[in-house]
Amino acid sequence: MKQRHLARAFPAAFSCLLLLVLTPRVSAQQLQAGRVIDATTSDEDVTAFTFQAESAGVLTVVVRSTDEKDLVLTVTDADGQPLPDARSDQDLGGDSGAEQLAVTLPRAGRYRVRVEPYSMGVAAFRIGASWLPFADLELPADPDGSPSTAIPLPPEQQTHKDAIDEGMGDYWDWFVIVPDRAGTLTVVTRAEQGDLVLEAFEEDSYADAWERSDQDLQGVMGNEALTLAVVPGEPVYFKVSAFSSSDGINYRLQLSFIPD
Repeated sequence: MKQRHLARAFPAAFSCLLLLVLTPRVSAQQLQAGRVIDATTSDEDVTAFTFQAESAGVLTVVVRSTDEKDLVLTVTDADGQPLPDARSDQDLGGDSGAEQLAVTLPRAGRYRVRVEPYSMGVAAFRIGASWLPFADLELPADPDGSPSTAIPLPPEQQTHKDAIDEGMGDYWDWFVIVPDRAGTLTVVTRAEQGDLVLEAFEEDSYADAWERSDQDLQGVMGNEALTLAVVPGEPVYFKVSAFSSSDGINYRLQLSFIPD
């Protein structure tokens, strides 16, 4: 259950306590290539390692549990958004605490390596990394490819036309809406070609969607819709992506808002 839903389900006096209990704190430290270190993580205090890439390249990360706990490994951008093909819950060799990734970092910048337990509690692990600079892998920055560069849209009814093209490094588009009134916000995608996924995220929580639509409405793979209860001043982020590898999907994003 997401924190926004809980804030509506319980009296206001409990809201701050609920947020403290349910929102995991993220502790960050520097990831050093060529070293293996011991660390711990938990569902309440997730461990994230920062990595500063001086160019595009391939970051390889290996994690092994030291207490037989089930782990999940994710590599994200500076906003905390997972990179393409950068999440591992493979349980290699039947070991639920054995995860590893080789992730392409598309340009110089700051990245995060996040290790968290699959379930509640504390988990101990060892982590190591290697770094291969490879300038030929560089891709231009996507102007709307992250939450911090999301396209701002007013909640009033409107249509926005856009496209995603994985072959050009445009894996997805981000949008942000900040309502000035409480009400119900509906966001719809329409695409004649291509299979789309529409997701909604709360601010500073970009690894797990608040709501997700991959319904293929009316039998059309590019038709998705989300209806959300929103409150004044709380940003809502939307991400439009392709269900699978696909180049050149043109789509329309349609908004409507009904005030309370």
